[in-house]
Amino acid sequence: MPGLYYDRNGNIIDYYAIFNVPYDAQEDAIKSAFRALIKRYHPDTSISHSESHLEKVELIIRGYRILTDEDSRREYDRALFLSRDPRAGSFLMVPKKRVKYSASLSDLLKARLDPKKIRRRDILASFGQDIEIFVTSIEAKKGAVALVELPSRMYCPLCQGGRGDCYLCGGLGRISTSSQIEVRIPPHVDDSTYIDVDLMRMKPDRFTSFTTRSLRIKITIIKKKEQ
Repeated sequence: MPGLYYDRNGNIIDYYAIFNVPYDAQEDAIKSAFRALIKRYHPDTSISHSESHLEKVELIIRGYRILTDEDSRREYDRALFLSRDPRAGSFLMVPKKRVKYSASLSDLLKARLDPKKIRRRDILASFGQDIEIFVTSIEAKKGAVALVELPSRMYCPLCQGGRGDCYLCGGLGRISTSSQIEVRIPPHVDDSTYIDVDLMRMKPDRFTSFTTRSLRIKITIIKKKEQ
């Protein structure tokens, strides 16, 4: 079924846009939209029998099969969510106060500002535990994005390690800093789901790298009374 999510160029198809229904549309709304579209494009009811119309009919039927099957729709929603750009502004954003660090963010920021006060291995030890992200039932259903700040290292912008007397890095060539990653929480996520992030494959930019190899994040759904 996942092969039906994409067009010939490998881009995911937004069937909700084709059916002109919201992402949380009920089955009745999808069926109503399907009937209207089929009536408009099907050769038996349309004056046009062009190839583009026939392709449109095939696309409509494919979308109907996906959106009216509970399991197929769940997997499709996740694929569509992960393909979209958070910067577009259509994502639910989890407030920073609901991102709980195993080591306090203030300690990490202090380490960034004064790297001599905390050793790198201490940062790794502190950050080896889970980060817990608390989401509402709506965010769990629709999917959301949380911004997580992590300790990182970057090349010294003053000397790049070329000066032993550099006052910024002390001749190490790198300085402690912090960088953000976007954690995408897929739609229909269950309570106490764990998301493992491989930070070895992620770089904030070509001058910066994370000080941890991986991250384990626990997703907790807030009880209704707490929302």
